[in-house]
Amino acid sequence: MFGSGFALAYGFEVTGLSNWLASQLMVLKGVPIIFIILGICCIVTVISEFASNIASIQLAIPVMMALQKNIDVSPLLLMIPATFASSIGFMLPVATAANTIVFGTKMIHTKDMFKVGLILDILGILIITLMCYLYLA
Repeated sequence: MFGSGFALAYGFEVTGLSNWLASQLMVLKGVPIIFIILGICCIVTVISEFASNIASIQLAIPVMMALQKNIDVSPLLLMIPATFASSIGFMLPVATAANTIVFGTKMIHTKDMFKVGLILDILGILIITLMCYLYLA
């Protein structure tokens, strides 16, 4: 899982995909930073539901680096929320090893994980967004 994340991140950088993606996001230049942080948290959280936390953040960091240059904000203002958001995948068994272990006990069903996990994901996204906005912006 670690190697695939590093390989994907390296591929993003070498091919210029992260720069291209960041250039496509230039429309965010005038958007208030709290909405950018919120969007980053939502996207990275969704990615982390289907991939490992390491792979998720390894994909997001090169894009955040390129994006921060394009919209002229502090790199920490984008990278810290993305890093925290990569750790809050609670909806699916595949999101984290802990989810897989709990699901493996067969004492909890996917629909139950999804319902509770969705609430936890939303709360996590809101908390990360507000804390990063208040303390980093």
